[in-house]
Amino acid sequence: MITLAVVLCLSWLVWTLSVVWRHRQPRTAVAALQPVLVAYASQTGSARALALQQQLALGGPAQASVMPLSELVPKQLSQVQKAVFVVSTYGDGEPPDNGRRFYRELQALTAASGHSSNGQLFSSLAYDVLALGDSRYPKFCQFGADLYQLLARLGAKASLPLQTRDQQQAAQLTDNPWQSWQLAARTRLNTESQPGLFQLRFTCSEPLPCWRAGDLVAIKPDNNEQATVRRYSVASVPADNELQLVVRQQVTEHGELGLCSGWLTLTAEIGQQVNLQVVANPSCYINEHQAPLLLIAAGSGLAGIRGHLAERAQQAGPGPVWLIYGERDADPNQRLHSELALWQQRGVITMFDWAFSRDSEKPAYVQDVMRNKIDEIKGFIGVSGRVYVCGRYEGMGTAVDTMLRTALGPEEYQQFVAQGRYHRDLY
Repeated sequence: MITLAVVLCLSWLVWTLSVVWRHRQPRTAVAALQPVLVAYASQTGSARALALQQQLALGGPAQASVMPLSELVPKQLSQVQKAVFVVSTYGDGEPPDNGRRFYRELQALTAASGHSSNGQLFSSLAYDVLALGDSRYPKFCQFGADLYQLLARLGAKASLPLQTRDQQQAAQLTDNPWQSWQLAARTRLNTESQPGLFQLRFTCSEPLPCWRAGDLVAIKPDNNEQATVRRYSVASVPADNELQLVVRQQVTEHGELGLCSGWLTLTAEIGQQVNLQVVANPSCYINEHQAPLLLIAAGSGLAGIRGHLAERAQQAGPGPVWLIYGERDADPNQRLHSELALWQQRGVITMFDWAFSRDSEKPAYVQDVMRNKIDEIKGFIGVSGRVYVCGRYEGMGTAVDTMLRTALGPEEYQQFVAQGRYHRDLY
């Protein structure tokens, strides 16, 4: 028994030291690039899908390399004749997480251009920028526009004017086909509060597509031909033999249910066929299953964390999981409580904190829990921990990001993001 304990401790120590060493190593340049580079940055899979299309249009892998901005350093641009940037705008005009470090380094070069030759640093580079954004927001394609201007200031020559595309159109680009699924079950998880939060279960008679925790599913409502495609976080893994979603009913200012959420949670009949398309979202994949995992979500963000809990449960010797989840009411009889309690009983969830925004005695949001446990969060994340956040960008998403910045400090936070340990599925 003592020998086994010693072996386990030594194994854990070796793994931890290897993780520390890996994360402390300086970033190295890619050995060789093709004459044309297609670089992408996206919080979801839209930019990546478009980048792969661009690669094919430019002659395929033999002529064009493809990589995320997180793997690119500015000096590599001197190795190529042309660079095509396919980038999404995230949040309030920000770069996606996997584009932050590259953008920050470009800004530093631009700031120095007035005092050196940096103004002509990329004078031999031709470039295009294809920017993705949501036209419903004022800072439509802002990151793409900013990147376009920065490259010009560093001497690069634009082949075309800035190209923009609405995210709703780009959302339909994926390698996976549309498939017909049957709505097998619909369960309300918050029976005592409004608006309704529903768990939907779909089965498919065709071979199941491959997907992972972190992926999305695209749905086009059958109740309106003009409706745009909606995306939802997948709440299950293929081993469940079904595709699960968690959908919150959206209510308009006139008291009407949203087009897609109303159809899925109320109008669609059990047994009805629904066309779905699985959309890869690699930025939300978590591959280091032995590393600590902090899951933070609220409301329908339950979908994303449920997918990761299901994937974690399949691993041998997974690391600890700390869940911070927020909902509106604290009624213990709700199915929502039973759903999460089951994961805790199975040992998949190691630590669990609730936050109830409508609690009569101690109303709180997930960011309030984080504020009260800021030191514990820093220690839990450490040098190898991952953080996955799922839910609304406005309010919850921005507040959680602020708390993480506070917990880690500016320098460690930037390193944390650059290492790809921060996964956000926000909408």
